[in-house]
Amino acid sequence: MKSNIESLKAIKAYIPPTEFYRVELPVMPSIRGNGWRDGGLCPFHNDKHKGSFRVNLETGAFVCFSCGSKGGDIIAFIQQRDGLSFPEALNKLTNEWGL
Repeated sequence: MKSNIESLKAIKAYIPPTEFYRVELPVMPSIRGNGWRDGGLCPFHNDKHKGSFRVNLETGAFVCFSCGSKGGDIIAFIQQRDGLSFPEALNKLTNEWGL
């Protein structure tokens, strides 16, 4: 079993935020360019207003201007969305993405 540090390095090296959000946010508008982009409806609350949830396609960071959810990378996204601890989120990503 990999250590948390090894898993973290593997996730950051092999799961590009662009691909991650394309899979995890199927209602997200088409991805064009880098940096902060519209992430579609926020997955952290019953969002009805497009444009309040933003994702950074370079770092994986995310923020919702309606509910205040935010995080610095795709691991934080999985932790918050699925209610997981850091090690559980690492394990989920390594298993689901075949790392």
